[in-house]
Amino acid sequence: MTPISIYIEYRPFPERFDEFLNLLKKESEDTMRDDGCLRMEIAQPTPPDGRVFLIELWRDEAAIKAHASKPGHSHEWQNGLVSEKRVARCRVDCSPPPAW
Repeated sequence: MTPISIYIEYRPFPERFDEFLNLLKKESEDTMRDDGCLRMEIAQPTPPDGRVFLIELWRDEAAIKAHASKPGHSHEWQNGLVSEKRVARCRVDCSPPPAW
């Protein structure tokens, strides 16, 4: 079984940036409770350039499908908050545990 990683690059509207970031944090905390969600990271470039990255690690495709089909699941809350969104799904070849 090969884990699946999803990388999402968001470009929130500048005037909605803080609102978007707060909602994304809440959504990520909720998603971490889903069976098969191994990690959720929210990151911003240094120095900040207006982008936000969401990095997800899932046990397998079944876990992603279960997450997507849970009642109330939707990405519609992002409408009007982001001008751009790019998504890449990747097979994970190596993901050592954190050293901390």
